[in-house]
Amino acid sequence: MPTLKDVAKKAKVSVSTASYAMNGSSLILPETKKRVHDAAKELGYRINGSAKNLKKSKTEIVAVFISGFTGPVFNEMLEGVHEYIAKHGYELVVCASNDKHRLIVENHFDGAIILNYHMENDLLEMIASEKMPIIVLDRESQHPHIHSLLLPNDKGVQQIMEAITKSGHERIGFMAGQGSSFDGEKRLEAFQSFMQERDLPIYLSDFIRADFTEESGYHCMAAYLEKTSGKSQATAFVCANDEMAIGAIRASKEKGMRIPEDIAIVGFDDIPIAMYTDPPLTTVRVNKKQWGKEAARQLLDRIEKNPTELPRETMVELVNRGSL
Repeated sequence: MPTLKDVAKKAKVSVSTASYAMNGSSLILPETKKRVHDAAKELGYRINGSAKNLKKSKTEIVAVFISGFTGPVFNEMLEGVHEYIAKHGYELVVCASNDKHRLIVENHFDGAIILNYHMENDLLEMIASEKMPIIVLDRESQHPHIHSLLLPNDKGVQQIMEAITKSGHERIGFMAGQGSSFDGEKRLEAFQSFMQERDLPIYLSDFIRADFTEESGYHCMAAYLEKTSGKSQATAFVCANDEMAIGAIRASKEKGMRIPEDIAIVGFDDIPIAMYTDPPLTTVRVNKKQWGKEAARQLLDRIEKNPTELPRETMVELVNRGSL
């Protein structure tokens, strides 16, 4: 196997010059770099990544831990993370696991972004350090090396509720997801706060808990409509995500209800299919790619120990379509 010494000899430079050239040092002239790289390519030489990273005490790898690959929210967020870290010379590892987190325990990377409610706070607080900064997207933390970057769920719900009440609705229901979802519960809390502040009645029968899927939204709304009628029904429903809202629309239409004339239904996230439902879904657009980029920026700032700018809040915007 060729060594760096062989490359230096072929390129007619010193071993130290060859090393600097292979590692992209700005101290080496472009023509010298090219000569060294050409020699390395001809000889079949490869940098020993492990040795390089050991010397630098860094892997130049970051990890994102998610709870699974289903659902459109993850894709755009991951795209934003990857775009930012690749631009800064890092590689990305994506881990989807409910109970085995060997990679984070064994420190196989320089930092992590967490969007996985299965990962307990105790574990993250044990792992987080100056050399292993963590950005969490799904919880709040006071740990000095764990930074929370949360969606402005309250602002999104505020926009929804103002639009719904402006349309004349007073009896408003809410379809929540699993209680383990940080964002889902924050959206529920924001809904309850708005209703209380406006002195609007909250009926327990108008509260539905599904599991964030379209099918669960369909079955839960169908069951709700089966048990209620007329004045005992909400005239509008806020759903904690778009998939449940789409299922709720389907169930309502099968019951012969007109949307939004008989019941208005609003989602949250603005997934791509939202504009193609019948009627098109009114929802809150979340810039998930920006969210991922900002998480990556803040993580690399901590890894590189650069001064960190103030967090840039992820934008949310009500997209008013035909379901309201």
